Amino acid sequence: MGWMLLFATLKPRLSQFTKPHAQIPFSSSLIKTNHQFFALVNIVSGVLQFGFLPPLMKLIDPAWLWRAMPTLMVGLTCFQSFQADPSLYLVSGTFLLMKTMEFSARRMLDEMVYVPLDYESRYVGKEIIGVFGYRFGKSGMSLALSGLTWAFGKNHFGLQELSRFTTVAAGLWFVTALRLSNLVPTRDEADATYKLNKMK
Repeated sequence: MGWMLLFATLKPRLSQFTKPHAQIPFSSSLIKTNHQFFALVNIVSGVLQFGFLPPLMKLIDPAWLWRAMPTLMVGLTCFQSFQADPSLYLVSGTFLLMKTMEFSARRMLDEMVYVPLDYESRYVGKEIIGVFGYRFGKSGMSLALSGLTWAFGKNHFGLQELSRFTTVAAGLWFVTALRLSNLVPTRDEADATYKLNKMK
């Protein structure tokens, strides 16, 4: 849930800069920069997913990675919330880290959590979380942010206020991840459960 809150609050920030063309002058350059940004997300995600995370997961339990992701985001969003007018590089760097973690670490960890579960929990539970959590969560937060901007106006609900809201969302994600990561089985527990389910 915290991941969805953070995604929904951080993504609109890239479009809320009052003078994007002042930092990236031409619209063709803006499109090129956007393409380069997401190409970088894909490259870094691929390197992490296939080169860095497999050896790392042999050394640590998944619960530690669940805790590390929101910790990084709380630090970055907290730093942003103290900036009256955060730079495009700071916001896009935070967004890059969030999308990279989503495409590499979080998806891998999701699968690791679901594997040792029984059939109903694995498939039905996963679909319920996917529909109600991810899709409705993102849509609901986008509507809430649009409503806040409409209610208070852009002059009273600007980048710094949105940064603070993002920090609260990252903090909620951190607290949720901390509590739920204690329920994630260790590697040995997951292996034992998987072998037991395979025998049935």
